[in-house]
Amino acid sequence: MQLSTAHRTTTRRIASAAVAAGAVVGLLGTFTAAADAATGAHPTRPNHPIIGGTEKPVGSYPFMAALLTKGRGNPHDRQFCGGSLLAPDIVMTAAHCVIGAQPKQLETVVGRTVLSKKNQGHLRNVTDVVVHPRYARGQEAYDIAFLMLDKPVTGTAPVNLPTAGTDALIRPGAKATVIGWGNTDTEVTHYPDRIRAVDVPIVSHIECKASYPDYDKKVNVCAGVEGKDSCQGDSGGPMFRKLPGRRGVYQTGIVSYGDGCAAQGAPGVYTYTGSAKLWDTLSESAKGKKLKQLLGR
Repeated sequence: MQLSTAHRTTTRRIASAAVAAGAVVGLLGTFTAAADAATGAHPTRPNHPIIGGTEKPVGSYPFMAALLTKGRGNPHDRQFCGGSLLAPDIVMTAAHCVIGAQPKQLETVVGRTVLSKKNQGHLRNVTDVVVHPRYARGQEAYDIAFLMLDKPVTGTAPVNLPTAGTDALIRPGAKATVIGWGNTDTEVTHYPDRIRAVDVPIVSHIECKASYPDYDKKVNVCAGVEGKDSCQGDSGGPMFRKLPGRRGVYQTGIVSYGDGCAAQGAPGVYTYTGSAKLWDTLSESAKGKKLKQLLGR
């Protein structure tokens, strides 16, 4: 699902083991053409996942979702992005993962640790895809989308979101966790079957702007350090924090783009889920307005 890299080296963190396996070529072509048109300034780079992380035991992240191209093959080969359970029947992900895709082309599994283990988690069909209206118009910073599921995921607590307009959870230097099935090696491509996690430091807006001139501090946040980062295959997945005395996790970011993976001076860029502007402008489309009402945002 690689896009043109003619524009610049910063790229979206979408990838798929299915590309390497030569599967679902038609669907990937659909994603590529649509994403290339909408995200030309941040085209996708060669395939890679969580860098510097560790494998996690079964059941570690029940709110985590894997986006799959629909088919009969091994789910490990069909996974291309991550996501998170935002409500029992809604999965939140990155817009660049699903722009141009039809619901019938997708499925998602929530709460699976090992992708190939079909007895883990909750597999759901997708009935609708809601892309942030500003992203759909080419404003790449608004990299968020929502998958409406055919039936609720029960017995699993969705992620919590920061209060819109606050920045207490993205204080520079604070540690957050990123999870996914992305490539684990920048030299030799390897997509793990078991989910991995890495703790990354939040980076200040000033430092991030120095690395990415198009960075928008109103709707983005940066995190990562040399040797620890998200990467291809992790797109759409959550960056989150656990707070003392609070239940569940607070998702602060959605994996979006970056310059290379885990490189010095090039942190990952995330869509900030506590951005008031992100949620206020969601109402600019009819679908977005309805979704915002459903979520009470």
